[in-house]
Amino acid sequence: MRIIYVSLILLFTTLLGACSLFEKEPETSVFYSPHADDETLSLGPSILRQIDKGNEVAVVLLSHGEASQSIKQVNEKLKDKDLPAISKEEFGNSRVKEFKKSVEELGVKPENVYIYDLPDGDIQKEDVMKIMKEMDKRYPDARHHTLSYNDPHRDHAASGAALKELADDGTISSALFYLPVQEFENMDYDDSYAVPEDLADHYQKSLAAYRIWKPEEGLYSIGYTSVKPYFEEAGRYGESRWHNRVGGDD
Repeated sequence: MRIIYVSLILLFTTLLGACSLFEKEPETSVFYSPHADDETLSLGPSILRQIDKGNEVAVVLLSHGEASQSIKQVNEKLKDKDLPAISKEEFGNSRVKEFKKSVEELGVKPENVYIYDLPDGDIQKEDVMKIMKEMDKRYPDARHHTLSYNDPHRDHAASGAALKELADDGTISSALFYLPVQEFENMDYDDSYAVPEDLADHYQKSLAAYRIWKPEEGLYSIGYTSVKPYFEEAGRYGESRWHNRVGGDD
């Protein structure tokens, strides 16, 4: 009888070890995009990976991106076509339209898309933390994804710093931090997620959402005008690169 008990204990211990080795990642993911286009350029392949696995995905836009200097190029193009210039507010609204089109192409459900209007160029960690806490209540036990706190762009770094603090204090249990595509060759990373082969067309359409020029519909190809080289790099790499937090256990 004692031999049976010992055998059962050994079997139970083995099963527990196997469970820890093959622990499933959370079935819900929340992605934070500081600006319209970050969600496809840097986070898009990971978003598609989660969708491909059948997981629930939410995407949060933190700002309207009104501080972008590409408004000058857009208005110059409009002038060349004898069309009226757009205001900063119209410019920001157009960026939001591009974002909505992009996440639609990625396959994110409309009810899982959230849009905030934090000050572009001056996003504060504390404001992002408030939003992340809201999302944590909406999507308990989700994994949260945002750009790295080591990102050279201050808005990107603010989103990463917010998530890191919430992960460090245990408010959020699972967090990943992403490299911006333009820093792929300059920053270290732990792993990457490639665009699933069967969703490659969705990724290309998501990138293309930022090339649409339809002034009559309030679309002005802002993303592509602003950072054309980044879109070319994203198409070439076709992956998201991420790292865990320093000292973290994700």
